[in-house]
Amino acid sequence: MLPPATSLRARLLAALGYGNRSVRERKPHLALSLTLGLAVATPAFGQVATPQLIADARRAAAAGRWTEAESLYRTVLREDPLNDGVIAALHQVTRNRPLRADSHVLRRTRGVLPPRFRAYETTRFIVLSDASPRWTQTQAERLERTFHQFHRYANRIGLRPLPLAHKLVCVLFADRHAYQQFAARHDGVQDPWIAGYYAPQNDRIVFYASDANPSVVEARSRIEQMQADLVSLAREASVARNRGQHEHAAVLRRHHDRYRDHVRREIVRVESFAEEVNIATTVHEAIHQLMFHTGVQTVEVQYPLWISEGLATAFETASTSQAFGPDHEHAARRATFDALWREGRMLTLGALVTTTEIANDDELVELLYHQSYALVSWMSRFRRAELQRYLNLMRSEPPGRLSAARHREVFERAFGP
Repeated sequence: MLPPATSLRARLLAALGYGNRSVRERKPHLALSLTLGLAVATPAFGQVATPQLIADARRAAAAGRWTEAESLYRTVLREDPLNDGVIAALHQVTRNRPLRADSHVLRRTRGVLPPRFRAYETTRFIVLSDASPRWTQTQAERLERTFHQFHRYANRIGLRPLPLAHKLVCVLFADRHAYQQFAARHDGVQDPWIAGYYAPQNDRIVFYASDANPSVVEARSRIEQMQADLVSLAREASVARNRGQHEHAAVLRRHHDRYRDHVRREIVRVESFAEEVNIATTVHEAIHQLMFHTGVQTVEVQYPLWISEGLATAFETASTSQAFGPDHEHAARRATFDALWREGRMLTLGALVTTTEIANDDELVELLYHQSYALVSWMSRFRRAELQRYLNLMRSEPPGRLSAARHREVFERAFGP
């Protein structure tokens, strides 16, 4: 349960740097970049060409040439991304066609995957997988659920995501090593610890099976040893009973039963951990994909990490069977944020909202991700209009990297100084 708005606001402002000027503003190193790749800017068509393109799109739509009209409207929106009339028209023409499966993203991805990868198609996603069919289908269902929650949240705070251009592409690997090779070779991702990622330059999300997670593998190995110990205990108890050592056998049996209950609890704990990490990672990366594919964010502008990672972490959940997103608390993130706040380990607000890259520093990563989660969650409840304005302002920035001063200026234009 969240505290009242007033106390939460004061708490967050203190945690984020206001009212605690002793917290040192931290300057991240550039050894590890967590920014999204910047695309080459699309040349502007100019004020004269845009009305003509809109007129051409309207004529194409009137003639029932939906694909042509869609292409023209999307061309206009690359120059004028917040044009309400064109956004509405694009939604109208895309209602008249099924979401196509084939795309350059799918063809390019299939071209770099081994033939063993099978395609699983849902309403809005194509999943290419060499993992088990059951896990693949479960992942596909989670992706669809994330799509629905993304749109629920967007509608709630007044965002206007564009319709999907085609079915989104997801790749699932059964083997962690194969996943790492693919990530490094084809998407330039060389961080061995990550369990999944979104590649903006290729517009795809990529994961490996949760069974291959090293922590899960290690934990399951320990459980197997514990189960072997249980068998040994049962055998010892049986031998003692057969020898007439009934008191000793009873002691061994009680020890066996207590240990058995402990092993069962450990199995539940490990499997729950594996499931929760898998769900959170899947949702997190799918949100990145949806934010950029639908134009809520653009790959042509370098965003500060607080908004990109704050949105993604705020969608994380332990279960996709109920509503989730920034307007719902994620217990794991909230608990860690609360602990960091109590310890006084916080970045200033100025540092948080201007950071676009961070060093290979576990502590800094932890601080930034959890503060970003808290800030976006709070804004999604109590500053929706300002959050929408901020995303629109960033969407209107010229292509490229913004200075720290410009990031601060955009933030203050949206939320106030």
